Amino acid sequence: MTSPSLLTQPSPGDPSVPLLEIGLDLTIYAERLSVPEWEAVLDIYRKYAPAEVWTKVKASPDIGFNRLPAGDYINAPLSDDATFPFLRRIRHRTVRGWRTEFRIWDGKLSQSWSACMYRLAHQADEPEHAFYRFLFPWDTAPALVASLANELGKQIKYLSGHAGFCHLYEPYFKATAFAQIFAWAKRYWAVDVEDLNAALPFMHNGMKAISWLTFIGPKFLADPKIEGQRQSLRTIPGAVLKPCGSGALLQLGEKPILGDRHRLEPELASYFAAGTLLDPVLLTNIAEFEGPFIEKGCTVDWIHRFAAPNAWTSA
Repeated sequence: MTSPSLLTQPSPGDPSVPLLEIGLDLTIYAERLSVPEWEAVLDIYRKYAPAEVWTKVKASPDIGFNRLPAGDYINAPLSDDATFPFLRRIRHRTVRGWRTEFRIWDGKLSQSWSACMYRLAHQADEPEHAFYRFLFPWDTAPALVASLANELGKQIKYLSGHAGFCHLYEPYFKATAFAQIFAWAKRYWAVDVEDLNAALPFMHNGMKAISWLTFIGPKFLADPKIEGQRQSLRTIPGAVLKPCGSGALLQLGEKPILGDRHRLEPELASYFAAGTLLDPVLLTNIAEFEGPFIEKGCTVDWIHRFAAPNAWTSA
């Protein structure tokens, strides 16, 4: 793949660390968080990730990351409390419905491997708001990401999800980062803009993204608003739509693209086609993303950019 290294800026806090860059992202929004599900997810992820991803861990209620001691994190059973003592807390919090956060990370400040599962505190009689997120260096083999996504989709009861290039940023300088992300989002239409704080509480209501890989959960797949379009997804040039767990996984091409509007990539046409067909089930209400997205009130315009390009172009 062509290097997207042009999409970098140094952090104001440390010029040796990127303020923002392009990486590969796989995010799956789950119907709920359950212990059997996330244990299955971790077991699958361990088959794909390098051992170095088990360098640092963050497990609720920890505020920051802690360095992991040497151990067989790839092969030891997740029930081994000596190797995974922190998972006891995560199991307890999952069952109790408390806010739950678990992350592993290779410790690299740029182009890193990491995995995260997260749930907001669950209120009785309300839907759960949870996601799984996996980050990879931009040049990770697309076949690896696609295979991992397919396996995970068969284990996770998902609402929706997406994988492809994503703007990654230093969270301590989020406002500064989003000023540039907004400008780049105007040019690079196939690169995801991530603001999970804004998006997560709304994910039961609609899908957020059309990407290289797009998970369509059963709720949205069965929505009458796209009944006439479902079969048309199969006819998009270069696209593959296949069953995946309880929903479907749509793949647009063999690899992710930037969607550069200044140097048109032929594959971008399939994103416009998919975005138009799935537009009725995309989010129509969401908290505004950071920076210029808030100022211009145009987050929904970005979400619907493939079906209504003029609204996003003029935002």
